Amino acid sequence: MKQKSDPTLNFVPTAGATGPSQNASAAPSAETIQYLMDQAAGFSLYANPDLSRKDDGEKRGFVASATLSRFNIILEAPTSEGVRASNAYGEMVGKLEIRWFIIPNDFVAKPDREPPPCELDPTISQRFVMQEATFIFGDGHDGFRSFGTGRTFPMMVGNEARAVASAVGNVTEGFGKFKGHEGNFTICGDLQANGFKGHILVRIADPESELRTQADLPPMQRQAALDPQSTYLLWAGQKDKGLERANRFSVGADGQVRGMNVPIRIKRLQLDCAVPGHFESKDFAVGQAVAREIGFGKGSVDGANPVGTALNPFLFEGVAHYTFHDASGKAVGTITTNFLEGRRFDTKLPGAQDAPAVRFGFFGPIIAGSGCFQGIEGMIYGSTGAVFYPPPGFHLITHFCAARISDPEGKFRGALQAGID
Repeated sequence: MKQKSDPTLNFVPTAGATGPSQNASAAPSAETIQYLMDQAAGFSLYANPDLSRKDDGEKRGFVASATLSRFNIILEAPTSEGVRASNAYGEMVGKLEIRWFIIPNDFVAKPDREPPPCELDPTISQRFVMQEATFIFGDGHDGFRSFGTGRTFPMMVGNEARAVASAVGNVTEGFGKFKGHEGNFTICGDLQANGFKGHILVRIADPESELRTQADLPPMQRQAALDPQSTYLLWAGQKDKGLERANRFSVGADGQVRGMNVPIRIKRLQLDCAVPGHFESKDFAVGQAVAREIGFGKGSVDGANPVGTALNPFLFEGVAHYTFHDASGKAVGTITTNFLEGRRFDTKLPGAQDAPAVRFGFFGPIIAGSGCFQGIEGMIYGSTGAVFYPPPGFHLITHFCAARISDPEGKFRGALQAGID
């Protein structure tokens, strides 16, 4: 992407740049906390199964490998004609080694706990565990191991019946450039006979800017579309200054707090990574606002420990309504999503250790659309960093959020481009 050619984009500064000024004796300001929270590497990958699958003989899971390709999604500025995004599939940057299993709905998954036998049924929604998922970049020096859980969804994508799979994974161990980094990712794609094929949206904390660069990455070596019947959208979700930094409790008819109403501004986003020797992620770029999100969230388990850890993340669910608008502010389409599963991990924010910082992932099906999104089918999912002070305190957030839309006719597909020009 050419930084100077698009005045609507502003690069988030790296840890080596000068952050917001702050009186050392005072509590960190909202601007300082936002800056510190955004010291993270964000990147998109596309996984495509290779031929090294090993059948476990029970149709209960996958022990397989997949190639990881560079995948760039650029959301165009909405117009009166609708919302579109370019999807560019690039060169191979690594590989993914997986050991995943279908699990019973009541099974409590743990990294050291093998699941009982449970057969895959592509006609129903089922839970699965990513018992092992190892990401290996370049020559194998850089990467990370992870663990996570998710769910399958029987869906039509174009004219094909597919077992769509979404899940949230947590980094358990990094090596090479990823050593000592914590983070998480969310996947959305298809479970196939030879493994997983789909998008992986990653967010890794990077306070020392070890994974990121401000320099231009090598040009993408474009490949044929790996999912030609789908179009992916990508955006950032952030709070505006002022009143929108505060959330409001949602109160039920009985007068009891049932969750939180969360207003968020949706903005254009660019993520990229490459492996010119070692792994590098381009500093993410956030552009002009293109939509508004009103979300509602609550814990999924009554009485659960409010602290989320790597082994016991806090589980949440909710709904979100997105209204996309053109440059004049006129609405061009809406999407409503039911976030069935979310995993939240409490964390410490370097430079603001007392701030209630969290990172989390979430996913769920699109349940309604209007305007240009009338009749759409698909999923919305994301990987996020946030600092949350309960109302009336402020809430800061940076979503990396994506939508996978069934789009065999290319209604939402924009022209391929290297970046936002």
